[in-house]
Amino acid sequence: MDTALGIMAYIGALGLTALASFVLAGFVAARARALPGAWTLVAFLCGVALWSLAMAAPAMLGASAAPFTLTVIALSPLPAAAFVHLVFAFALCGALRPVAWGSYGMAIMAVVAGLALGVGRIAPWHGFAGAFVPSLAGWGVLAVTAALSVMGHLRLLQTWRQQSGLHRDQAGAVFVSSGIGLLALSGFAFPALGIEAYPWPVLALPLYSVALVYAVVRHRFMAADVWARRGLVWILLLAGAGGAAALIATLPLALAGRPEGFVATWAALAGAMALGLLVMAPLKRLTDRLVFPGARLDLEPWRDALAQVADERALEALANAMLRQHLGLAEDGPGLAVVGDAVTLNGWDDAPFALRHTAARVATLVEEAARRLASARRMVEAEREARLAELGALAATIAHDLRNPLGIVQMAATGAPPEVRAEIGEQVGRMNVLVTDILDYARAWTIAPRPIELAPYLAGFGVSVDVAEGTTLHADPAALRRALANLVDNAKAMGGDCAIFADDRTIDICDKGPGIAPEIADSLFKPFVSRRPGGTGLGLAIVRRILEAHGGTATLARREGWTTCFRLTFGPDLRERA
Repeated sequence: MDTALGIMAYIGALGLTALASFVLAGFVAARARALPGAWTLVAFLCGVALWSLAMAAPAMLGASAAPFTLTVIALSPLPAAAFVHLVFAFALCGALRPVAWGSYGMAIMAVVAGLALGVGRIAPWHGFAGAFVPSLAGWGVLAVTAALSVMGHLRLLQTWRQQSGLHRDQAGAVFVSSGIGLLALSGFAFPALGIEAYPWPVLALPLYSVALVYAVVRHRFMAADVWARRGLVWILLLAGAGGAAALIATLPLALAGRPEGFVATWAALAGAMALGLLVMAPLKRLTDRLVFPGARLDLEPWRDALAQVADERALEALANAMLRQHLGLAEDGPGLAVVGDAVTLNGWDDAPFALRHTAARVATLVEEAARRLASARRMVEAEREARLAELGALAATIAHDLRNPLGIVQMAATGAPPEVRAEIGEQVGRMNVLVTDILDYARAWTIAPRPIELAPYLAGFGVSVDVAEGTTLHADPAALRRALANLVDNAKAMGGDCAIFADDRTIDICDKGPGIAPEIADSLFKPFVSRRPGGTGLGLAIVRRILEAHGGTATLARREGWTTCFRLTFGPDLRERA
């Protein structure tokens, strides 16, 4: 390789390592403070950055860089001790404190010796203006640094062999990243050993800092913060893309040699820079798409898909599934929540602007779909109320038209034989019950809630009652009596014991009958579905209508020791309405 180009590549690799290490140290300090050993990692990365600058300075300044370079090399055991501390913290070692004290103690003694005795000198080497050549004391300082590094690597290897799963994988990743660092550092030994060859291993040093942070931080912190993890992967890939662009840009110069003359050299370097920028642009776009996919959004397919759902829960599930698939996120990653016709974004505060903008656009589409669902529901409710009003008017007419003839039939039967009169009376009674149920189901229940002391109120239904003395429920007494009468009559008709359990918000009516047939369980509260022979199928539907008027619900429930329980749950705003 051309000497000038080789020196530029050497300085560029060390400068990039220093910059990456300082940036990543700031990244960890800002985003991973809770990680065990985070500040140790910050100190170690700053040490790597200073070492890189110290080794680059002689190549640029020659012997004049000696004070800075030799001081940093004398201090090099301290970052090595920080590496040991970091590894033992990562390995969750119970002996972390004595190991850390021992490592720092050994490092401090080596540093004191190096500063007192001198670690070496800066001398020209292989076309470089200067390179570090150690003295005997310098070899001792480097030996301590190497021993601490070997100690950390052995602990990593032990962790890799003893652990399993993610922790084992991460120990292996840290070991590999440190191996990259050791390979890169071997290039600095060329001048010390008198090897007259270009220090190629040093060019791999920029990968070390990023690989180390990715391996360590991802173990705990990155798994919890998808944006921080992706940000670090983006830095890693971008660093690789930058290295690839620089390699491609300088390859023609490396093959053809350095041009003669200042103008030709300047033109060649300018051409190399232009080529590097041209190559870097598509590599950066590729990196962005790999790490942060989905910034582009075609709205129409989303709008069409979201328009097919039937309710808010399905809308939220579909929107989250589509959004996470589009952006390459995990199932438990950031998403959105739908409450009524309002949509909120969760977990997007630290997302890159482009992805946050995409999520906001999706949220707008989901809000449109939610508003359509709410509007459709209002229309259905309005139509339902209109039909119920029509049904109520029809039922009132039927009741008027039927009850008079039924009364005449019953009066006419007074002269019939007793058994005939009894049969006519029974059938007329059934028809009157059906007419009453139809009227109650079709009517618009308007309630006037007031405080009801439950213990004496429920005692009137003639079944066992379990309710604390003084418990008060806000409800309409007449409407509640109608609902409870339906449920208690049903429970008695099914045979076995029955009981009422209540508090200030719910009432359970339970029986020990045969239970609910599975085929009608889902439609039990719909009109004309009955759990007992001879029923009109309107009793439970009336109960549901009464509870809806109270802002509550009527559902099936479970209580130990009872086969069937109906739970009445009352709305939270009844106290204000009372």
